[in-house]
Amino acid sequence: MQMNEQRRALLRDEDGDGRLWAAFAVMGMLTVMFAVLIIYSVAPDIGPEEGKLAPNLIAPAHPAGAADWGDQFVLYDDMNRDWVEGETGSWYVIQFIDTDCGHCWTEAEEMSIMHDQFGSYVKFITVGISLGIPGWSTSPDEIIAFQERSDYDGCNGGKNCNTRPGEAHSWTYLNDIDGSEKSEWEVSSTPFAIILQPNGVVAWNMGQHEPQEGGLPTAMNNLFGGGA
Repeated sequence: MQMNEQRRALLRDEDGDGRLWAAFAVMGMLTVMFAVLIIYSVAPDIGPEEGKLAPNLIAPAHPAGAADWGDQFVLYDDMNRDWVEGETGSWYVIQFIDTDCGHCWTEAEEMSIMHDQFGSYVKFITVGISLGIPGWSTSPDEIIAFQERSDYDGCNGGKNCNTRPGEAHSWTYLNDIDGSEKSEWEVSSTPFAIILQPNGVVAWNMGQHEPQEGGLPTAMNNLFGGGA
């Protein structure tokens, strides 16, 4: 009787060992599958060139009408990575300026016009940078004054910012005076603009087109037609 009980116990133990080894085999297969997926998964091609995922953009933000600089704007947190062509969604115009740049000064009016035309479905973001040109200087206060078209001496080589062309800009400005984002976006002169799809993919890069093609206004009309 005792031998039969021992035999039944042994058989039960053997069944348990079989199930344990089967579990190990399944876990091993899953580990191999996950490893293959990691090895062969394609990392996103990141860069400011057309067709690539734009670099992230992280900088202190000044929304229109705010008292001072606020929280950091993070582009990757704002955009819709699941967007696909044909769906509705908010596109982006990312513009880099230096507040002492004469072309940025004159383009400010054109930006106001384009925002009125396309701002209902395109997010405008202007990034204030410093090109480091001798005799030029900028500051966080100067960037806000340029945005708000308010009383501040220093824009465009010493002019009062309240005399710049165009209206006060009603979209968010970012502060990249330290240049941490400028290099990622390969900005060497201003004004510089890039248009992004809602998923962050670069649709148009000013640096990849000749000036005679019409610049940002032509690109906007080509992409969106007559606007709102």
